[in-house]
Amino acid sequence: MIIKQPKKKKFGWMPNSTFLLKIMQSNLAILAINWIFQGMRGMQSKELSFRILFEIIMIIFFYHFIFINIFDLWENLLFSLISAHSINWLFNTHLWVCVRYFEIYRRNPDSLRVFLSNVSKQIEGISWIDSAVCIGSIGDKGDVNTWRSDIDLRLFFKPGVFNYLKMNFYLLYLRTQALFTIIPLDLYAYNHISFLDNFKKGEGMILIKDADGQIKINYPDKIKQIL
Repeated sequence: MIIKQPKKKKFGWMPNSTFLLKIMQSNLAILAINWIFQGMRGMQSKELSFRILFEIIMIIFFYHFIFINIFDLWENLLFSLISAHSINWLFNTHLWVCVRYFEIYRRNPDSLRVFLSNVSKQIEGISWIDSAVCIGSIGDKGDVNTWRSDIDLRLFFKPGVFNYLKMNFYLLYLRTQALFTIIPLDLYAYNHISFLDNFKKGEGMILIKDADGQIKINYPDKIKQIL
């Protein structure tokens, strides 16, 4: 099994200054930037709207029930915001995906294989998920090939309010599970399978679930493996 050096973390904006670039790609900066944005730039409206609403609810909870008798108005608001944002970052984002860029990081590929296999079987039995794929290096090559690999899992919403809620809480569940089992899970749910059009040309994927057969019909050349 290959143990390769961590690749450099890339952001949407990269400075021309070598000094600033080195700072941005430091371990502390990677975590800080991830804490601020929490992968929201990669989310579509159904996932993003829930995430913002969920954080607002947590801010209100902290504001009215935790810090109400400890701080004054603005301190209460600040600590409530920081607390809610930090909890969302830990339990509803991709912490270990960021840690992959650290020199010290290692993760046994077998653990990723087991996690992906278990989640795939779970998704097969969930009626409110019609479509799911694994992309990235695992999707393209069909297996976990390095100790720095991550799992790029993509789910797709079915119409309806209840499906909207169930999917978003399922994302929270999977991310929390990945947090405690130290699995670098890069997980998003998209509004529609047409988002697969944004994949890089020639990039493959593992097909986990395709209940209505639309992925096979529309993206047959991208499917490298079917679980």
